[in-house]
Amino acid sequence: MQLQEQRQYSPTEYLELEVICEYRNEYINGQIIPMIGGTPNHNQIAGNFYPALNFALK
Repeated sequence: MQLQEQRQYSPTEYLELEVICEYRNEYINGQIIPMIGGTPNHNQIAGNFYPALNFALK
């Protein structure tokens, strides 16, 4: 197995890539990591879950 060297990105490079990228990422210590969620279905589920949870906790 061959290890791939991971590239370190500057904050400026990250912000430039984030503008053109189709999905959102996180920038942690020079690494760009794809964020989970954020799809329309994910947002719909989260949007429906919050009021139900809020009502249940009252």
